[in-house]
Amino acid sequence: MASVLVCEDDENTLELICSLLKEISLVEEVYTARTGEEAEEIIKKESPQILLLDIELPGINGINVAKTAVSLNPDVFVIFITGYSSYASESFVVRPYDYILKPIDFERFRETLNLATTKCENDIFNSKLKVAGKIPIKDTNGILFLNLNDIIFVERVGEKTRIHTKRKVYECAANLKNIEASLSSNFYRTHKSYIVNMEKIERIENLRDTFEIAFYDYPQKAYISKGRYRFLKEEFKTT
Repeated sequence: MASVLVCEDDENTLELICSLLKEISLVEEVYTARTGEEAEEIIKKESPQILLLDIELPGINGINVAKTAVSLNPDVFVIFITGYSSYASESFVVRPYDYILKPIDFERFRETLNLATTKCENDIFNSKLKVAGKIPIKDTNGILFLNLNDIIFVERVGEKTRIHTKRKVYECAANLKNIEASLSSNFYRTHKSYIVNMEKIERIENLRDTFEIAFYDYPQKAYISKGRYRFLKEEFKTT
């Protein structure tokens, strides 16, 4: 469930936005502010996950409020709701999730908030899984929760991703970027098509134009690019 801060100096618009938020199922808590200063106080105290900000506010403007929020939490969702399209380019310094013009298009608002709250919920869930040492993998039978320590390496083959463990090789459709985001720090992207568990590596072999990674007690190999091999060589000061 997501917490939302609405910062809007027009009382009627503030009430309208709060009313629309009641329709969003994943919104749990709504904070309100009428000035940039009030918004910053709430951000520092409550750490809301989604910000709905007008730009022209008394005192600190919405863009500067967003800058403060992003400096405290780079993962915060910033959505500007304003009557001025001229601020669009300036606002992109904080990489807003969306930029909604007034008068508010109700369907656009609902769609944006449903997407933002769902992504927020997924991020929280994946973060908890990472702490628990798990990764969710969708297969034909449902969702499998793999232990990160069981993964030897991950490879992309065509349109499929293969996750290698001693017990089995699992296949899923998720791309390597999404898989990588769910892995712990001991996994390393050695190649555009490979992510390896550094704790499972036995050796890296230089085979002329390619560099092959061998693992403890596992016959299949992964690969590392020349540039990343050089980086690892420097990191571990090997010869």
